[in-house]
Amino acid sequence: MLRSEYDIIVIGGGAAGFSAVVAAAEGGASVLLVSEGPLGGTCVNFGCVPSKHVLYNLSTARKAGLKISLSEALEGARKVSETLRKEKYESLLDSLGVDYLRGRARFKAPGIVEADGREVRYRKAAIIAVGARTWRPPIPGLKEAEKAGRILDNERLFGEGPPPDMESVAVIGGRAQGVEAAQIFARSGLKTVLLQRSGRLLPRDEPEAGVYMKRVLEGDGVEVRTSARPLRVESVRGAVRIDYETPQGPASVEASYIYLATGRKPVLDGLGLENVGVRVSSDGFIVVNEKLMASPGVYAAGDCIGGIQLEPVAAREGYVAALNALGGNVEMDYTVIPRAVFTDPEFASVGLTERELARKLGVCACRTVDITQIPRARIMGYETGFVKMVVDPRTKKVAGVHMMAPQAAEAIHEAAFILKAGMTVDDVIDTIHIFPSISEGIKYAALAFYRDVSKMPCCLL
Repeated sequence: MLRSEYDIIVIGGGAAGFSAVVAAAEGGASVLLVSEGPLGGTCVNFGCVPSKHVLYNLSTARKAGLKISLSEALEGARKVSETLRKEKYESLLDSLGVDYLRGRARFKAPGIVEADGREVRYRKAAIIAVGARTWRPPIPGLKEAEKAGRILDNERLFGEGPPPDMESVAVIGGRAQGVEAAQIFARSGLKTVLLQRSGRLLPRDEPEAGVYMKRVLEGDGVEVRTSARPLRVESVRGAVRIDYETPQGPASVEASYIYLATGRKPVLDGLGLENVGVRVSSDGFIVVNEKLMASPGVYAAGDCIGGIQLEPVAAREGYVAALNALGGNVEMDYTVIPRAVFTDPEFASVGLTERELARKLGVCACRTVDITQIPRARIMGYETGFVKMVVDPRTKKVAGVHMMAPQAAEAIHEAAFILKAGMTVDDVIDTIHIFPSISEGIKYAALAFYRDVSKMPCCLL
């Protein structure tokens, strides 16, 4: 039985929303969760969980010399998502004593939220955690192609499965989601083209990441076209054509479908933000202060505030927002945030890039070690990848680590702790590592500041 009033109302049932729910409920508050979409949000239902399950299974099948279809891989992914949704989200609400209302919320006035035809009041605060969805760039003809059913995004692909007539796909976008999708499609046997507007893949990461990622995808059969700016989209004979501009002149590509990996923006229309004084930035995200307050009595967290759009970041933001909504005085710490791209091999990164540190200090010291120098990578059959360490030359403190390797998403946590603890290159070298391991590559990168690691035995100093 829903009450007419709660201490906290959380709008959105994804990572940020559920962290806020947990923090508020454990802090003694009465909590109502209002969510329009399925519990677990994008990550569990249409993002991290299903995409990584598919990538893992396609990789495993490939190594075993087997072939599985995208439909088969997605069927398994849906089962995993359903299990996690029930065990980690739906059952959690009951154990916390949190009420749940499925529907779209709207602020009617300060202290009042309207959802599913009923008004509910909040005594202390409301927390907005509505997430974000794939952005539709203003490419002429894109809307018409979507009406014709020729446009895919993560929600459609992982929610509905691949269309039966899907033989080829053009991926627009060469950042994390785009390169993961391209590998999924290619390893499923689909003819795949990837169009990236900038001059390289993963443009915000180290240049080596884009170079190696292009090599990996091309090895999977993906046709990678960088410096490709889409001009128009047109449906043609049961397919779709993209006309695009390159430094060499105009070009075009045809495919059964277009997959959009063009970034994410929140859908805030209809939330009634103007009724509670919440401002939205020029690029469409909710504006918050350092305590994640959007206006008096209203907080926001997760992808809807922009910034670093990662599930663990959203979860931490939801937790911080709830603590502050209950009277706390906590700020987000964005200094050490590891992240990963779950292609095979994986790319993972934490801290500053070479360019960022050089811009900050005017100086930088960096070393890059090819993955072929790491015995564990050779054992696992990998020859494409690298480990790069970025160091403050004045103090020898490690400022960033960037790596493409099998299991890089696991190994990068060592680098995160190195940065968190303020360790130096010498501290890393003095730490005994397991042999053989991918994490050992971080020690190789540290040793590269002093010696040629290609002229060393397998077990390092």
